[in-house]
Amino acid sequence: MPSETMQAVVLRHANYRDRDRMLSLLTPDHGLVDVLSRGCRRPKSPLMAGSELFVHEEVVLYRSGERYTLTACSVTDSFYPLRTDPYRLTCGTYMLGLCHAAAQPEQAAEGLFSLLLKSLYHLTYCVDEAAITVTNAFLLLFATEIGYRPRLNHCVRCRKPLPKEQRAWLDIEAGGLCCQDCSAEHQFVLSHAQVNWMRSVLGSGFEAPLSTPDDSLFEALRRYVESRMETTVKASKLLP
Repeated sequence: MPSETMQAVVLRHANYRDRDRMLSLLTPDHGLVDVLSRGCRRPKSPLMAGSELFVHEEVVLYRSGERYTLTACSVTDSFYPLRTDPYRLTCGTYMLGLCHAAAQPEQAAEGLFSLLLKSLYHLTYCVDEAAITVTNAFLLLFATEIGYRPRLNHCVRCRKPLPKEQRAWLDIEAGGLCCQDCSAEHQFVLSHAQVNWMRSVLGSGFEAPLSTPDDSLFEALRRYVESRMETTVKASKLLP
């Protein structure tokens, strides 16, 4: 079959044999693609730079049956500064893990691909934005992308409007916020500032303010997303 050219981000890799590496790529048109990068671990291999985690690149793949082999790559961004900051690296690794769990082979993932690139850009280059807050924004937008946008304006139990100046409770099972009258002990209590920030992110994406760290919100959003995915990403154990 002829070669195929596509955009990709490396989500996962594993060394294979002496010189090779298996890659899991997120692509906008083909979703999750597993690829053999043959000889990439040889010194001066032209595939070496494109066979690392986080790399955004244009790849040329040769397909034989259900197997892909990487034949050429052109790196757009390696997001290298992440590797110099262990905490931001952990946040980025968590994002990759969630995208790997969500993406499916041969299912278009344009929205997920775009979200991951925007999140990695902010995490890497917007140093005035707190890493955990960028991660919180990613989690909210990721939930929306996979079809589980949390309901934030009305109580998910009694349907009453939630005032902007009052706190609310995140009901993971019901898929959104509930009022004090419908709250329960197992729910996450959120301040009115946290609730309004979530609304802002869902409305404006990464144009919303992301500078203020909010460690407490991460655990609530992590559990919300991972409960919907029915999976746990190991990197989350090192956060917030």
